[in-house]
Amino acid sequence: MSTIKDVAKRAGVSIATVSYIINGTKPITAETRKRVLQAIEELNYAPNQTAKSFKTGRKNIIAFIVPDISNNYFANIIDSLENELRKSGYNLILTNTKESKENEIQQLKYLASGIADGIVLASAAQDYAEIESYIPESFPVVLIDRKLKNCPLDIINVSDANAITTGMEQLLRKGHTRIGYIGDFPHLSTAKERLQLYLDFLEKNNMPIVQNLIKNTNSLSHEAYYLTGELLKEQCTAIVVGNNIMTADAYNYLANHRELSSGVQILGYQHKDLSHPFSTRDGIIVLNEKDMGIAAAQQILSRIQMPEQPQREIIICNQYAVSITPQ
Repeated sequence: MSTIKDVAKRAGVSIATVSYIINGTKPITAETRKRVLQAIEELNYAPNQTAKSFKTGRKNIIAFIVPDISNNYFANIIDSLENELRKSGYNLILTNTKESKENEIQQLKYLASGIADGIVLASAAQDYAEIESYIPESFPVVLIDRKLKNCPLDIINVSDANAITTGMEQLLRKGHTRIGYIGDFPHLSTAKERLQLYLDFLEKNNMPIVQNLIKNTNSLSHEAYYLTGELLKEQCTAIVVGNNIMTADAYNYLANHRELSSGVQILGYQHKDLSHPFSTRDGIIVLNEKDMGIAAAQQILSRIQMPEQPQREIIICNQYAVSITPQ
């Protein structure tokens, strides 16, 4: 069985340097860190977590409170988050709130009681005051994907400003002037931003805002399938769809009702590593979940190591793609 001394020798550094990197207790250059992590992997070195926990007071566990674990968007964030944490010797545990604030509060109380060293949170709340009393003072928490009002926590935020605007410009250039919208969970910051971007585009281009063309739903219910049909009855020739699950629902409706959907275009969302599942004629907004997970891992570890650092907001931009070649 390999020891920390073996790792130090392989990487050409001191035992103390290996310890600093494993425990995250001292800044180390990226080049040295890379050599040490490579040596750890090559030697299959596993630190004694029990001994380390006694010494540092840490469990080397990060929790991710997920609102919908069945959503591939969050599954992809989990994958990159876990991979990045593992590089620093941390394990990831998951809890699924099913978009319930009550479930979220229960998990916050449990996980912040000493179970985990820090929490990454995609919250179902709207205001920080709703969950503030369940987070101990100075306990490391990083929000991801969703903003809360009056919140002092770090956040890894997503921006669709350029992607939605560019996509709608493309629709307008193709002659679409009656553009519908399907959004989800209207209380969430991401849903609010996407709807506002849609409304701002219409206003900027002197296009009427028609309330019958704006639909909101619970993305878990697959109601977007039927809302797509309602928008076609309203003579929409294009539809902006607010997340990846509902995008699949919208395309499924078009595929099953080809006699009604000729020429109809969808501006929706899909995962970066997938080809367009239904059509190459439409533009698509490509989700950048990998960078979201990496940024969340790096920031929660940074917050653990330097708890007094100023609040940070890191913005990850989704990208508009004109066409994607199917596999």
